[in-house]
Amino acid sequence: MSSTANRRGFTRALRALTAVVSTLALVACGGGNGNSAAKSESVGSNLEEIAAKAKEEGEVRLIAYPETWANYKGHFAGFEEKYGVKVKVDSPDASSAEELQAVENLKGQATQPDVLDIGYSFTNAAIDRGLIDPYKPSNWDSIPDHLKDPDGNWVGAYYGVIAIGVNMDKVKEVPKTFADLKDPQYKGQIAIPGDPRQGASSIATVFAASLANGGSLDDIQPGIDFFAELADSGNLVTVSSAAAGLTQGEADIIFDWNYNWLGREEQLRADGVNFQYFVLEDGVFGNYYAQPVTVNSPQPNAARLWVDWLTSDEGAEQYALGGAIPARFTELAEAGKLSDEALASLPDPEIVAQVKLPSAEQGDKANKVIASEWAKKVKM
Repeated sequence: MSSTANRRGFTRALRALTAVVSTLALVACGGGNGNSAAKSESVGSNLEEIAAKAKEEGEVRLIAYPETWANYKGHFAGFEEKYGVKVKVDSPDASSAEELQAVENLKGQATQPDVLDIGYSFTNAAIDRGLIDPYKPSNWDSIPDHLKDPDGNWVGAYYGVIAIGVNMDKVKEVPKTFADLKDPQYKGQIAIPGDPRQGASSIATVFAASLANGGSLDDIQPGIDFFAELADSGNLVTVSSAAAGLTQGEADIIFDWNYNWLGREEQLRADGVNFQYFVLEDGVFGNYYAQPVTVNSPQPNAARLWVDWLTSDEGAEQYALGGAIPARFTELAEAGKLSDEALASLPDPEIVAQVKLPSAEQGDKANKVIASEWAKKVKM
């Protein structure tokens, strides 16, 4: 596909998606006071001051930011080069639930994370537990309403779609739909990336299965029932992680975000896996990850500067290079500010047009159903 056609297609798709999602009520519970900076006098009052103070702080401390996830390796390099602030990442593979627990456990300590990267369905919990300092980055007004909390508790800087990573040497016929996954030929070959009671990518996988089996964004139960059936048949297995599952032969068809598979593609092939990834034809599901500043973070200016970077033109380019759709995609694509390489790394426009994004409230509801039903139904 040519870059021009790609840009046009993405712009149309994102406009359609924005029109649908903007009708959702994404109002988080409690929390922020609507101010664009923390109450502390140590925080700069504008981006220039924040950048200067962040350089004095010297570092930003993150959690759950793997280098191969949404091209965070590129983000780290760009941020450090532009601002002279070192990026430190603790527990890069932590789940969203573990991120919240880490803030609670480390609150007030030097090792407390400054900024999180949590699934949308964990945003209300983070607010309710008092783990967030509201902050509205400098380009707040250009971020779509459905990708930010109105009080500034979080922004959703990017999103993606659920895809399957496949070892082509082990899978004779690549499944095209969720129904195909029930075929006995896939016995012992299918896995989700983790426990849906803990991680957003696994919850998203169950949501996708629900949409493909008569469910909706308000009803995740059919997705649970689907994976219960796969487990009973022996088709569903557990893996230590999505990438290790393929390299170690734990499974041959594994669900995860499209941008994660893109980020791992080179390494998987270097490890000897004949790898490709696909989006199934039904159950096309996506959601955003949110990047809130933690309450009383050790490096409050560096924390805010990181959020500004993620939502900047440069940050959007890095996300797109990693296959993640940046929050400001439509604006930047129309202005020709994303490179051809970045556009080519994103999902096909036809796929983007089908993406369904849930609200935080729908995510909360799904979390409760999964917490209640998963262990009872899915016997592994």
